Amino acid sequence: MFGWPVRGSDLVLGAGIGAAAVPRARAGQVVENLGRQGCRAAALSVPPVVIFLAEADVLPGDLDGLPADVRVLTSGTAIPLPGAPGPARWLVPPDPRQRWLPSPTAVLAAARVASYCH
Repeated sequence: MFGWPVRGSDLVLGAGIGAAAVPRARAGQVVENLGRQGCRAAALSVPPVVIFLAEADVLPGDLDGLPADVRVLTSGTAIPLPGAPGPARWLVPPDPRQRWLPSPTAVLAAARVASYCH
């Protein structure tokens, strides 16, 4: 539906879609921080992390000051989608009326701020 690259029951990063993995304990704060920025990112809970989807245009400067437990996932990474065997579920489901994804800069900024709150 979204034109995302899917292989079997996995979303495969690349082709315009990237992601950042944030510890589950801070995911709610990241969702709130993105909301304050006017962004809504689809987010998959894949314990012990939540994976926030973003455009695939991370610049090296975006990684400066990133908390050690927040990871930018690389192109080719396969992320299990809900409905596949395993614990994956949508924390924030994608919205078919909003087909764009936030910039990785917005997602990483929200993760940085959330790390200061914990």
